[in-house]
Amino acid sequence: MIRGGIILFATFIFLSVHGNAGAQTVLTQEEAGKAVTIRDLNATTSSITGVVVNNTPHLIRDVEVLVEYHWLWTNEFKPGPVSPGHSAVVKLDKDIPAGQTSAFRYTPDPPLPTRKDGQYDPEVRITGFTSVIPGTASR
Repeated sequence: MIRGGIILFATFIFLSVHGNAGAQTVLTQEEAGKAVTIRDLNATTSSITGVVVNNTPHLIRDVEVLVEYHWLWTNEFKPGPVSPGHSAVVKLDKDIPAGQTSAFRYTPDPPLPTRKDGQYDPEVRITGFTSVIPGTASR
């Protein structure tokens, strides 16, 4: 089962045309979930690929994608001593203009172990981004 697209939090940084930092606002989960989304998600135990979509009218940067491989035991009443579940944060090192997209890829390193006592359930979501909103020039 592939889950994806929900955003836990996002931060907007307001910058003037001179680059001075201004106010900072944290979006609600609902607002953030509409602002930046993931589409074309393909998740396997060997790799995860997708496309981050900027649905805002502003440039975004510092996008963080959380990749989680939840481990589901075959026998949940007698699970093993250690779950082989895995998680990682994928940071996109590029700016995404308003209305544009950026592809991402994650490959577990080292590879996830092949096991017969359960299966991986991948989950992918945006956990943060910064939106750059130009301000007016100060006089």
